[in-house]
Amino acid sequence: MQTITLHVEDSKVDSVMTLLQELKNSLINSYSLSSSNDKNLKLDAYYYERKERLLQLREDIKSQKMPMYDFDSSMDELIKELEA
Repeated sequence: MQTITLHVEDSKVDSVMTLLQELKNSLINSYSLSSSNDKNLKLDAYYYERKERLLQLREDIKSQKMPMYDFDSSMDELIKELEA
């Protein structure tokens, strides 16, 4: 088995990933995507996945799709429950 490294412009990564997905069934055993000069990925391999999830969560909170809980009132309720 051999490994091939591709250097692809950021704007064309989706197209290359689509191609690789099509080839995976017949020609490619496995593949992975990484940025060669991204310090964030060297420190944390899931940086961009978490970043995207947090941005989506923030938008959901702003649009009120996701409810926000008041910490103080939640803690008051918890304390009352524990005291009972």
